[in-house]
This record gives sequence, C-alpha cells and structure tokens, in this order.
Amino acid sequence: MPLPNGKVSAEAIEYFKDMKAVRLTVEDAKGSKSYADVALFGAHVLKFVQVGADNKELPLLWVSKNAKLDGSRAIRGGIPVIFPQFSGLGSMKAHGFARTSMWEVHGISSDLSTPAITATFRLTENKLSNEMWGEDKKFIFDYIVTLAGATEGKSSSLKIETKITNQGQAPIGFHCALHTYFPISDISKAAVTAAPSESLSGLDYIDQLKDAKTRAEKVVKQTSDEILFDKETDRIYLNVPKVMQVVDKKSGIAIVQESDFTDAVVWNPWIEKSKRMAAKDFGEEEYKEMLCVEAAEVGKAGDAVTLKPGAIFQKSIVLSSKTV
Repeated sequence: MPLPNGKVSAEAIEYFKDMKAVRLTVEDAKGSKSYADVALFGAHVLKFVQVGADNKELPLLWVSKNAKLDGSRAIRGGIPVIFPQFSGLGSMKAHGFARTSMWEVHGISSDLSTPAITATFRLTENKLSNEMWGEDKKFIFDYIVTLAGATEGKSSSLKIETKITNQGQAPIGFHCALHTYFPISDISKAAVTAAPSESLSGLDYIDQLKDAKTRAEKVVKQTSDEILFDKETDRIYLNVPKVMQVVDKKSGIAIVQESDFTDAVVWNPWIEKSKRMAAKDFGEEEYKEMLCVEAAEVGKAGDAVTLKPGAIFQKSIVLSSKTV
C-alpha cells in the first residue's frame, strides 16, 4: 500500500513446512525498511529487522539455530508469549499454553500518517487451555503487533500490546510475560541498563538460582547501574523503570525496550545450562550471542494478576534501536 510517507504491507508467508506467519513491512520515504514476522503458532514474533538504505539488515530479535519450527515445541527465541503461568509458579506446564497454541489473525489495519501497519492475533479457550487451565476459564486474548516507520531522531519500532478479557463468571488469576530474546555480539561485552536519566541501582530482584527455602529469601538488591554477565543469570527485577536497554558495547548498538509491565526477567543460561539445553533446541555456544529481558507481571511473591469477570488486562512493550 503506497503512502505519502512511504508504504506498508502485510502478507502470509511460510516460515517452515506448513507453518504460517504474517510478515509486516514498512518502508519510509527515505528508503529505509523494517519488517516483522509473526507466526500463528504461539502468536510468536520470530523477526524484527531494520533495513537501512544500503540494504544492510539489523535484526533486533534472536532465534536459536536449533529452534524447533515445526510446532512440536515452543520456539526458542523471538518473543514467546507466556500465559497464564510463568515458569513453575503454578500447577500447569511451565509457561502455560499460549506459546504452543494456534492463534487466528483477527484483523489487519494501517495508519496512513506514520506509516505503520498493525496485525491483531486472537486466542480464546481451546482444547489445550481447557486441559491445562480448566473448562471454566473463558477469555479473549488479543495480541496486537504494530510495526511503525522511523521518525525524526528515532528508529522504526515494534509495539506489542496484550489485551486479555475475562469472559467468564468468576475471577481468573494469571501471569503474563513477553519472553524477548535479544541478539548481542559478545555476552562479555553486553549490559542491561535503564534509560540514561534513570538507574537500575537499588532495585530488588529475585535471584531464581539462589539456594534458599523461600521466595522472600531469594530477594537481592541491585548495587550497580548495569547488569553484566559472567555466569548463569536468572533474575526477576521488581518494579522496573519504564525503559530498559540491551547495550551491545562491541557493536555500539542499544536495543531499547519501553514497557508498562511491572517487572522484568533477565536471563542468560551460560555454559552448563546451555549444554543441558543443547539436546533440545539450543546450541552449546549460543549463550554468547543472546540474552533475555522479559517484560512481565510476576510480582515479588509470584502471585498472579487477578481479573474480575468482564475486566480487561492491558500491557505493552515497544522495541527500537539506537547507537551508543
């Protein structure tokens, strides 16, 4: 669709045999282009790539070379949707059913002024949710993905909105997280920071690797502005700043994540866990080239969000890039 400020498109693609995705593309008037691929399996964002006028690609999401793309298991990389349970904080299979369910495309729309294009994916109760969560849970989960072109002083962006409506007769409780995998040049030269005007120092986080009997005993205070990586890291940061950045000091690129989720999970499997994961869907050396910063609603006590009948839960993230 040609626009005064550029052009946008949405097309169906096949990213693996019989596995469908929607590719969103935006091109601005200056010739810079971005595209994002969203699989129907899990409403999984597989790619967000910025393409310069010189056709050089800058991927802002990472997917393992060993990821299973045939629907046999959740996809390792990109942005898995975690719902309605985070990790093992409940009785169902870790991370719930959203990331392994088939979603439907509920609508495509465009904004003629930006330019931007939006695809909405929808999940409702199904066989998997009934088995894992119970047949009494009635819900609509709209997952709204908007790709917007670059503006003055800011790169193109990918916005993801979660909108969960309780359609049942009783309150429902759940966790929700966007398990975003970011690419980096070298884990030893990567850092997670807040925006320049803020700091991570003083934040509480739950160290999920700490040997402690209770969740409260796992709480640690961040003492520096940067989160650095020299070992396995699995932390839930509580009440985080609105903006967090994955800074690649080797390439000079920062990926910016703006979020109104309350918490953020920072994860890198490091050496030994990578070896254990290698038999499934992760390369032994891939920990060197990725890290996760997951926008999340988990909470200090691991309590679920409670949603009354008819109520709506809405949270979002926006991804972009900048030089540092």
